[in-house]
Amino acid sequence: MKEKEALLRKASALALTVLAATVAQAQDFSYSGFGTIGAAISNQDYRYQRFVDSDGTLMRDTVLGAQLDVQFTPEFSATVQGKLAPSARNDDDWDLTASWAFASWRPNNDWLLRVGKLRIPLYLSSENLDVGQSYDFARLPTEMYSIAPTTDVTGVYITRNWAMANSELGLDVYSGEAKVWVRMNTRDTGTAFNKYDTRVSGAVLTWRAEDTMLRFGAHHAVTRPDGGPLNPVSIQSVPTFFGPIYAPDGTAPQIRNDIITVGIDQKLSGNWRIMFEAERNIQHDTDLGANTAGGYIAILKTMDKWTPYVSASVLKTVGAPNRAHDALSQSSVPDVAPGVTDVINASQRRFADSIPFYDQHSLAIGASYALTPHSKLKAEWLHTWVRKGSSMIDSPSGGPAVADKGIDVLSISYNFAY
Repeated sequence: MKEKEALLRKASALALTVLAATVAQAQDFSYSGFGTIGAAISNQDYRYQRFVDSDGTLMRDTVLGAQLDVQFTPEFSATVQGKLAPSARNDDDWDLTASWAFASWRPNNDWLLRVGKLRIPLYLSSENLDVGQSYDFARLPTEMYSIAPTTDVTGVYITRNWAMANSELGLDVYSGEAKVWVRMNTRDTGTAFNKYDTRVSGAVLTWRAEDTMLRFGAHHAVTRPDGGPLNPVSIQSVPTFFGPIYAPDGTAPQIRNDIITVGIDQKLSGNWRIMFEAERNIQHDTDLGANTAGGYIAILKTMDKWTPYVSASVLKTVGAPNRAHDALSQSSVPDVAPGVTDVINASQRRFADSIPFYDQHSLAIGASYALTPHSKLKAEWLHTWVRKGSSMIDSPSGGPAVADKGIDVLSISYNFAY
């Protein structure tokens, strides 16, 4: 063991030496920093979107980051971006992670090859997802921007660009892997974080003109538990002395998802702007997963330093997972044997809560104010209506899951990028 640790230390020292020598030969460096200091408070005691409740929080939107770009030759470069943000492994800590770490080779203006850790262009704002100063929303619409547990993967990314008269067409083809933590909260056992290995591949077509950006993407993900339990495939009705209950039926060693996304960002006359994004996340191999459809539409109006906006968004679980959630949420046995029936009903609650389920829509009204070309203040009122339930809510223990409820969230933030 000691020999192995010594070898690892020597290898790390050699890698750092090579990296330092390579960087020393670079032709150009550029540095940048960015961050959002955001506060949010709701009108409900239970948590929404991990952190937001009536006590208020700084953890929902706050993030600090820095980026280094190194140009070695006109063709070769490297980028490293690190950020400090709430941990993906628990709800209490902050983690410093490298969200980007890749090398680039651009043989000409039409082709670009990147290798390393980088971001999938899943959304219109994927590339600047953490840089709040670069967009006017206080918070990008969660119903759209939460469909994937991570958008940062380590792999290969090939881009082909076609220059047109007054526009540009780009095709991104990628394949990569990531280790992700998926948060699950149940009313009886609290919050747990399960680790998964995910491989994602896809292609994204983007057309950019002076006032228009159109994006269409097709993505395929294969997810496997990393040391945790296998995912159940479906539910089965089991007769008991107290009445029928539901239990898992079968297990799946992996789950496949096909994700289709489309988006448009259109500037109009009079400093008006309209944005629209939609997704369809098609889940295979299980009836108890995140099979969703959702999206949003937003209208913005720039008036000098002010940009007010309004957005409406929706996210719904559809198909078999929706039917399974309905059955489980209504499953209980009569309280004829206290203790025994309590355990049975708790098991049904845990089973229902373990299914990723969404049936919600939101209305957001907010504004950003440009303090300087590099900083903004933002404020937003968000009203979310939850119909049959939502996995974004930590329902209070012991009782029914939150349904047919409205949640109001007030947010304010300071955003910068230098």
